[in-house]
Amino acid sequence: MAHILVIDDEESIRFSFHRFLVKEKHSVVTAGGYLVALAKMNAEHFDLIVADINLGDGYGTDILQEVLVRKLKTRVIIITAYPSSKTIEMSFRGNANDYLVKPIRQQDLVRSVNKSLR
Repeated sequence: MAHILVIDDEESIRFSFHRFLVKEKHSVVTAGGYLVALAKMNAEHFDLIVADINLGDGYGTDILQEVLVRKLKTRVIIITAYPSSKTIEMSFRGNANDYLVKPIRQQDLVRSVNKSLR
């Protein structure tokens, strides 16, 4: 069981991912934006973060930088509906564990989470 933070500005994504991951016996916390996610990262340790690239008030790649600056052992999966070679490069340069393109099927999310937590 892992403690996971899901960050997405779309409530339906947060709800679905929460449901999928709790079903896999993970503890899941959600955040609707960058600033809320930072506050949750200040209050709790997460084994894994699943972050959308576009968060309204920040970017998932900024979350990657926070993990690096804070020297956390937290793994990060970046998700996006608008993939580009630039965001793929930025994500993996920032040590993202995976990069998933929306829409994301439950089995693909679970597979990526399990792989990232190994």
